[in-house]
Formats: sequence, structure tokens, C-alpha cells
Amino acid sequence: MYFFYFYPVGINAKKHRQPVLSWSLMVFMLVAFLWQEYFPNLISLNPADLVFYPGSGQPWTVLTAIFMHAGWIHLLGNLVYFNVFAPVLESRVGPFMFIVYFLVIGVFGNLVHGAVSSLGWFGQYGVGVLGASGGIAGLLAFSLVRFHHSRVDIAWWVFAPLMGQNRAGRSKVPLLVAVVLWLLLQVVQSLVASQTGASVSFGAHFGGFFMGLVLALSMGQWREGKQEGLRLKAEEYFKAGAYHASVGYWIDYLENDSGDLAARMELARAQVLTGQAEHGESSYRRVFQVFMGRGEADKALGVFKEAARADLVSGFGPEELAQVAHFQEKQMDYAGAAATHERLFNSFPDLSEGERSLVRLVMLHRGKIYDPISLRHWCQTAVEFFPEGGWRDFLENEFKHEGGLCAAAEADQPKNLLPAP
Repeated sequence: MYFFYFYPVGINAKKHRQPVLSWSLMVFMLVAFLWQEYFPNLISLNPADLVFYPGSGQPWTVLTAIFMHAGWIHLLGNLVYFNVFAPVLESRVGPFMFIVYFLVIGVFGNLVHGAVSSLGWFGQYGVGVLGASGGIAGLLAFSLVRFHHSRVDIAWWVFAPLMGQNRAGRSKVPLLVAVVLWLLLQVVQSLVASQTGASVSFGAHFGGFFMGLVLALSMGQWREGKQEGLRLKAEEYFKAGAYHASVGYWIDYLENDSGDLAARMELARAQVLTGQAEHGESSYRRVFQVFMGRGEADKALGVFKEAARADLVSGFGPEELAQVAHFQEKQMDYAGAAATHERLFNSFPDLSEGERSLVRLVMLHRGKIYDPISLRHWCQTAVEFFPEGGWRDFLENEFKHEGGLCAAAEADQPKNLLPAP
């Protein structure tokens, strides 16, 4: 005699939002069971009338039977599976589509059970059905398509008294392995069901599983799952310090989703850490341009600052640097604006943007940044750089109350307080 049981207890897929609907459905199933089992007289409705009996009863029982259960073990077993797979699926497809998928799968599974029961297969002639296991089998199939890259944490128990074996534990296995194992158990149990008198609705399980596969594949979940797998691999390799592998997976991911700016930022960071400075700068600049094009200056400045810390802004053009400096001044980040203006002037002194940046450097150090030494430096630079007229006259006019531009530069010269020898 040999027994093997296992239940999934976790999956390495993150929830992107709070799965409120999944939690609500679990609570609803629990409340329905408590009413059915302990308080059936609270309302004028017989719980038995909600069970689906093929060929008899109301047609809507094919739906209501999904939320009814035959006992605590039946309920808790279904809730364990539901809690692992429902929340992560809801967070991918959204609550509305999730409830549609779950109900369609559950109803189809019950209809298949009806056909099986009518034919008398598995020793279940005329047997009714209740429980969410058909719908949950479909969620398992849906997960196989959507999370084919994932691993699940399973709790297992092997009991073979004649062989002296009694072992239990937890293991992380690929989702494909867990699903195949579940299917094999279903097939084996269904083959002996007519002799053992099993009360499990294998028709609902197989029907729900089939419908889950059909819905997932028809809705393009394989592609979505592949993309998520590439992203997961890129993140895992980055955390492990395998930056070259991370770069490769990010590139593959972005080939199919070039508009994911967060992913492109991660690619830039991985490229920096692999010494691919030119490619990293190109990635940063591309994200910067998109944010600026959208008018999201705060995000664009964040990208620029990160690139600047890695000294990867030499490829930014004069117009882009001028934009950065402008918005830094608007945010009253005067030190950052001065650094950007200095970079712009040093890189493009002969362009109008470079000339304006020299003027802004003088004015920032005059009125916004208390740094006499820097003011003197930039005033002197302006005197030497600008010819008569134009910006030179503008600055001279601005400093006329201080005696002129050169006088302002000299005004803050440190005084030698010691007497001459």
C-alpha cells in the first residue's frame, strides 16, 4: 500500500496589486459552507437545491454548485489551491476578467461532469457535483500557460506502511512538474475510480483543466508569460551579480516591449556594471527623451541625475542639457543647475546654449549660490570669453551698481590684512 499527497503552498510570482476579489471569493465560499453545514435554516432556501444534478434541478445550479462544498477537507483543500493561484492570476488579468474566467471554467467543468455522470463513467452514474475544484483545475491550467517560467513550493507526504516509509517535507519544483504530477494523480485515480467508488469529480477536473488551457492560450497568456519570465530572469541574474546575463535577458525582454521604461532603466544599470558605458548612456538618454516628450520633467531629471552620477551624460545634446538646467532652476536645485550649465558651457561654448549657460553661471553665483570664489571665476571667464556687445553688455548692465562686471569679480577678492613689509 502506497500513498502520496501533495499541495501547493506558494509560487514565486509577485502580486502586482491586492487580490481583493480572490480574498472575497474565499470568504464567500467559507460563509456558504458554514451556512450549508450549520445554519441551513437561516434563509428559506435548501442548500441541496444549489447542487448540480445532471438532467434535473434548476439550470443555474451549474453555477451555484461551484461555491458549495461537501465537507471541511473538501473546502480547505480547494482553498489551499485557490489561495496559491487565484491572487497572482487576478493581479495579471484584473478582477473583472478573473471572475469571468473562473466562472466560465467552473461551469464548463460542471457540464463535463454532467456528461460523464450521464454516461456512467468513473462509476459516477447520476451523481451530482458541488465544489470549486473544476474551476480551480482550470486556474491551474491557466497558471501553467501564464507562469510556465515559475516554480511552486509544494508540501508533500509519502506514506507506505508496508515499506516502512513515512516522509514529509517541502520542495520547490517547476510549475510544469507540479502540474504534470497533479494530472498523473488524476488519471491514476480516475482509472481505479469505478472499483474504489471515488467521490472525486474527475470529469469536472478534466473539463475545467481543458477550458483553462483554451482560455489562457486564446487570450495570449503564453506570450505574456514568456515576457514575465524574461523579466524575472533578468532581475534574478542582476541580484546574483551576473550582470552580463542580466543584460542579455533585458535586451530580449525589450525586443517585445520597447516601451517599458523601468525595464530600460534596469538595462542601463546592468550595462554600466558590465563596462558597457556607451550602451548604458544610450539607454539612459532614451528614457530621458521619452519622459521629456511626455512632459514628465521630474522623472526625466531623475534619469539624468542617475546617469550623471555614473558620468554618462557626455552624449546628451545642448538642447537636452539646457532643458535639464532650466527645470533644475525651476525646482530651485541651483547647485545642480550650475553643474549642468557648467557641463553645457564646457561642451558647447560656441553654441547659443553654451553662451547662455555662461551667463546663467554668473547670475546663479551672484544671486542664488553664495560662493564668491566661483562668482569671481565665472565673471572673469565671461570678461575673457564675450566680445563687446551682446551678452557682455547685458552682464555689464546687470553689474553696473557694483561698478561693472570686472569690478564685481574683484570685489570679493580676499583682502590681505597684513601690512606690507
